[in-house]
Amino acid sequence: MKPRPPQSTRTYRSAPSRAQRYRTDKQGLVWPFERRSRLIGQLGVGFLTLLLIGVVVRVGMLQFDPGERIQSRIDTQRGRTALVARRGNLTDRRGRIMATTQAARRLFVDPLLIEDPTAFSEYVGYELGYNPAQLERTLFQRPNARYLVLDEQVNDARLKKLKTIKLAGLATETNLVRHYPMGNLAGQVIGFVGRDGIGLEGLERVFNPAMRPTPGAISYWRDAARRPIWVEPAQYRPPADGQGIRLSLDAVIQSIAQQHLKQAIEQFGAESGQMVVISPRTGEILAMANEPPFNPNDFASTKRELYRNRCVTDAFEPGSTFKPFVWAAATRAGIMTPGQLVDCTKSGVYRTDFGRRLHDSHPIGEVTWENVLIKSSNIGMAIAGQQLGIGPMYEAVSHFGFGEKPGSPLPGESPGLVQMPHNWTKYTLTSVPMGQEIAVTALQLARGFSAFANGGLLVQPTIRALDPQRPEDRVQIHRRAIDEQTANLTREVLHRVMTEGTGRKANLKTYAMFGKTGTAQMADPVNGGYLEDQYLSAFVCGAPLNDPQLVIATFIQKPDKAKGYYGGIVAAPASAAVMEKALRYLEGPGGPGGLPGTGDEGSSFAQKR
Repeated sequence: MKPRPPQSTRTYRSAPSRAQRYRTDKQGLVWPFERRSRLIGQLGVGFLTLLLIGVVVRVGMLQFDPGERIQSRIDTQRGRTALVARRGNLTDRRGRIMATTQAARRLFVDPLLIEDPTAFSEYVGYELGYNPAQLERTLFQRPNARYLVLDEQVNDARLKKLKTIKLAGLATETNLVRHYPMGNLAGQVIGFVGRDGIGLEGLERVFNPAMRPTPGAISYWRDAARRPIWVEPAQYRPPADGQGIRLSLDAVIQSIAQQHLKQAIEQFGAESGQMVVISPRTGEILAMANEPPFNPNDFASTKRELYRNRCVTDAFEPGSTFKPFVWAAATRAGIMTPGQLVDCTKSGVYRTDFGRRLHDSHPIGEVTWENVLIKSSNIGMAIAGQQLGIGPMYEAVSHFGFGEKPGSPLPGESPGLVQMPHNWTKYTLTSVPMGQEIAVTALQLARGFSAFANGGLLVQPTIRALDPQRPEDRVQIHRRAIDEQTANLTREVLHRVMTEGTGRKANLKTYAMFGKTGTAQMADPVNGGYLEDQYLSAFVCGAPLNDPQLVIATFIQKPDKAKGYYGGIVAAPASAAVMEKALRYLEGPGGPGGLPGTGDEGSSFAQKR
């Protein structure tokens, strides 16, 4: 055996394997490949970190300021639906609806989808019964619009026809519209709302804040197919209907008033008229009629002058209907006393100390103070006015509420016209007792006359029904207009006007009435003075005598003189007819009986003849 070669004492290191390249030797050295890998890894981590920071920053930017283009894309994934609410109803005192909101179909068009507007207008106009020329004008006024309303409330016949018409750009949608089911009944009082649902006239305007609804809304997320998939609680706001208002008006009494006022105007060829029916105890307005009437359903096609509620806006000289107020003031002051004789001259002509000549319609000679009012003597009232004096007469007129707004919620109230005492002259002292040099409204006169029916109190009129169950609904008494004894005495004398004086033709057989007629020349608003042969026929009355429930004031402007113009002939019969029917209605089966605040709820009237 050959001997082995001797082993060298020197050590040799072989090349590292692949696994050893990733290990560090005892001296901590790293091979070049491993150093390169670690560097690449560190660079990758840094890049990813910067990328994540950029993403976070971009998300924040999109969250707080996404821009219009991005916002439009976001909105496609989010939907929102408005939830409509109804405007509150207006009802009469017994709950009959006078104004309400109902669903209707609105006809609209997208003009950009119409190739030939002229042909479109002709076809739609003739097929549905619209004016083709008007439709064409509507389309050309806003050619770039995407939504034009052609009809806010399509009737049933047109809706049926629309089902057979297939035109690009023409469609209908459901909307809420205001409807007045009683038509022209108290139209000027009720008023109307605009197309935006805001009250523009009458009580619709007055009570708009309470009746206006609060619409709701719901927002939701949608999927790619635009289907709702999620609603968060915070995205839902429920709608709230507007508050309903119960009016003091009675639809039956209102209908009676309008019917007889219209008949009187047609019978005597008059221009216009007003009638107010009021409860003298509570001040509640039960009817307020204007002729010509106004239908709120057709406000867009009605002359604007018909919107006005002339019972509260128009002031006029009241004529002899004003005499009871000065008569009561002179009686209370002791200037004149019941039974006292007053010389009204046998000739019917009286000359004042300063030369003014006054006339009575016919001579009555020397009569008692009561007969001065019963016979409606201008001379007797002028004598009393001179003795009463400026200060006491002005105070009396003001105490009955003349020269101030009545204070009802009705819009457009006029204070009338009462000159301040320093503007009064010696002529004024003889004019005011006859109802001249003073202007009043129909509501003012009805309110003042109510003081003779309720023991001398000046009550604030209200168009909103008083509820006896609500403590806050109390009768609002402004002040005492006259003492109770004088008020009752004046009422008794006014009853004699109906049995012995100028109101005989309107006296009822069923109820004892008290009232006063009046005939005044119409003032010339342009040239001053008075219009020739133009008169105001007036009548103010109350009943029953010993327990007055109603006061009615009627005024008819410019009747045909050839047919009649005296208040006792023109206005009084209409008032009497309304009084009788209204009282029978109130006490009849199914009627409401006594009115709130009278103390006789549910009882019948004891003052029948």
